[in-house]
Amino acid sequence: MALWYVLIGILIGWVVEWVIDVLYWRGQVAALRTEVEGCHRHLADEREQNRQLRTKMVFLEEEERKLQARIRTLEGEADQLKNERDAALQELRAIQTAPPESVESDDLKVIEGIGPKIERLLNDAGIRTFAELARTSVERLRAILQEAGPRFRLADPTTWPRQAGMAAEERWDELKDYQDALQGGREG
Repeated sequence: MALWYVLIGILIGWVVEWVIDVLYWRGQVAALRTEVEGCHRHLADEREQNRQLRTKMVFLEEEERKLQARIRTLEGEADQLKNERDAALQELRAIQTAPPESVESDDLKVIEGIGPKIERLLNDAGIRTFAELARTSVERLRAILQEAGPRFRLADPTTWPRQAGMAAEERWDELKDYQDALQGGREG
């Protein structure tokens, strides 16, 4: 009978061990497997991020090389522009220190309708010769007169460029005939 007690004790121990194994250890193993799978997924994600970061790093290094080359090019252009600026400043200083060239002016008072004051206005506006006056538009001449004030607004520059063209080409007889046909500097 004592053998039966031993066998029953072994059987009860085995059943208890099996119940503990099923209820506790297998649950622990499943949880550990799930945790290991999660770690594997996390590791795969980290590897993918690492690969993407390396790709970005290669791209950014290439961009850096391009930008450095562009900077070197721009620095070269800046040096060239500085040299050109220095040369232009040197030329400007030479021009400023050079004696002024005599500017030839024509007697614009030859033109019907232009007196000494209007001649001065035109000279101040950069119109000094018959050729320059002939190339100037009537609108520009009117603007010069209007800027000078109300006493010059009565002057009519409509025929001045034509008269100046004849004077510039030294067609004096034709100019005199034309001026004789004018009435107060205006075509009649």
